[in-house]
Amino acid sequence: MKKTKFQSFLSNKAIKFVARMNLSWRVIGFAISSLILIACTTDADDSFDAATVCPSEGTNIYGMPNRGTFVDERDGQEYQYTTIGDQVWMAQSLSYEAAGSFCYDSLPENCEKYGRLYLGKNLDQLCPAGWRMPKSNDYDNLLITVDNRMNVLSAGYWENIQDTINTNKCGMSLRAGGFAYLTESRNESNDVSFWTNESDGSDYFYTLYVCYNYMSVSSLGHSIETMKYYIRCIKE
Repeated sequence: MKKTKFQSFLSNKAIKFVARMNLSWRVIGFAISSLILIACTTDADDSFDAATVCPSEGTNIYGMPNRGTFVDERDGQEYQYTTIGDQVWMAQSLSYEAAGSFCYDSLPENCEKYGRLYLGKNLDQLCPAGWRMPKSNDYDNLLITVDNRMNVLSAGYWENIQDTINTNKCGMSLRAGGFAYLTESRNESNDVSFWTNESDGSDYFYTLYVCYNYMSVSSLGHSIETMKYYIRCIKE
């Protein structure tokens, strides 16, 4: 059976309760990590036809090849992209050197591997020309379309996925680059989070959270003031 985008144990009431709790960010971060470990037990549905949902051949609604590359004219960096349903996504995380962004553990090789980590500020200014920051409903649609999370994960970058497992059928190549709290990098090889530019009405923004067999969209604990996540732009 297909799963909804967000499991019942993280209800809207629970989200509001956590947001009201007068706890330090470190305590909240620990609580979120505990919930994440529970979330990662979600099973995936094996029924999926990649040739229909995200074919590697043919052209998309923009008249582009379903998979290919483009160049960010700001710095000359080349990115891969992939078509999933009627959406066209960057197949690599943004690596544009914006103010305040950095590489996981401050190692340049991690920018090449995962892209850069960004605060959730001025997000609308970060994507290359012709691309934009996703909204929460863009990621909602992605979750519904790909169904089985394994179809967008790159084996070799996840602690709990063997290299021999057939993954990434849709070519989105999500890698477990973790996240950062202020300047402290965390959770490499276990999970990854991506910004949207959509607020929940406070300084919390919706993000896509991914672990090896679970994906969800929420604003739980994702403060633009303290958290740093990756960015996947979507075609305008």
